[in-house]
Amino acid sequence: MPESPLPASQHATQRGGRRSGKGRVLVDQQVVERCLAGDERAWEKLYRKCHPRLRKAIELLLGVDASDGHVIEEIASRVWYALWKDNHRLLATYDADRDSALDGFLMGLARIEILRYTRSERRRHSHEMSGGRSRLEEQRVSDWQLATMMDEFTSTLTSGERQFMERFLTGPVDDQTDAELENLPATTVWTRRYRIRRKLNRFLENL
Repeated sequence: MPESPLPASQHATQRGGRRSGKGRVLVDQQVVERCLAGDERAWEKLYRKCHPRLRKAIELLLGVDASDGHVIEEIASRVWYALWKDNHRLLATYDADRDSALDGFLMGLARIEILRYTRSERRRHSHEMSGGRSRLEEQRVSDWQLATMMDEFTSTLTSGERQFMERFLTGPVDDQTDAELENLPATTVWTRRYRIRRKLNRFLENL
C-alpha cells in the first residue's frame, strides 16, 4: 500500500472537517424540525444564526445593486416570510441529506426572491409612470385626505397588524418603544413588517 503524501495530522484535520460539516448539517436539521413543531425559541435561534449570512449572500447576489441596505433587508424579510407562511410549508421541504447546509438552501430562496422583487419593482415603476402614486404627487393632497387614506388603509389590516403599525411604525419613537421592539420575537417583527409593507404597496397600487 503506497504511503499517503499527507501527514497524519492533516488527514485527521480533513476527517474532522468532514465530521464537523456533517455535524453542522445535523444541527440544522434538528433546528428546522423544532421550528416545524412550533418552537418559538428554535425560530429565534435559526434567525440569529442565519440572518447575518443570508444578508451577506443577498449582497453578493445583488452585486452592483447591493448599495441600498433597505433592498437587502426587504429581500431577506421575504425569504423569512416565505419560510414562515402557509404553516411553514416551504421550510418543511428542507432535507439535510439532499440540500446539505441550510445556508445553501436559504441562498436558493434568496435568488428566487431577488427575481420576484425585480419583477415587482418593474411593475411598480410602470404603474407609477401611468398613474397610481404619481397622480398623488401631481395633486395637492390635503391633510384631511391623507388622514382618510390612512384610515382606509388601516381598515385592511388585522388588529395585531394595526396595533404593531400604530405602536412601532407610525407612532412616536422613544427609548421605551425601542426597548419594547427589541423584546419582541424576531419572527413577530419581520412577519408583521413584511405583511404591512405588502398590503401598503397593494393599497397604493390600487389608488
